[in-house]
Amino acid sequence: MPDSVASLAEVRLFVADQTGSDPGDLSELTAGGGPVVRLTAPDLQRAKRRTDRIHADGADVAVILDVAVAVPGDFRSIGDTGTVHYAGTVAGLTGLIADIDSAGVADGVTLVPSTALEPEQLRRLGHDVLRLLTDRDQKSA
Repeated sequence: MPDSVASLAEVRLFVADQTGSDPGDLSELTAGGGPVVRLTAPDLQRAKRRTDRIHADGADVAVILDVAVAVPGDFRSIGDTGTVHYAGTVAGLTGLIADIDSAGVADGVTLVPSTALEPEQLRRLGHDVLRLLTDRDQKSA
């Protein structure tokens, strides 16, 4: 499977190559290109306000929100990551990402492992989410 998958969804999707917040520790699964600002926020409301401020400054960047994931997972295993977190099914994660995009919370998402997900498992999860986003787009078209 190629590292970059074109999706009908406009949301950009990344996976964290490491657990740090260094923007260089990302791999993009979509074909977005262009500069990004990586954002952490404890909830979606704060993420939206921070994204709006970054966009209001006129910077030509995509704001990418970190989302700590455990799929399937136990919420208790996530702990305090300092950013938005999700524990549940792949379909639920797909819905969250679609909501983040449609509400303008961020221009994309970085999937950050909150449990012992191996890098290849995280990448596979990202591709599964992209496939479901594409399916949602095709059904709504």
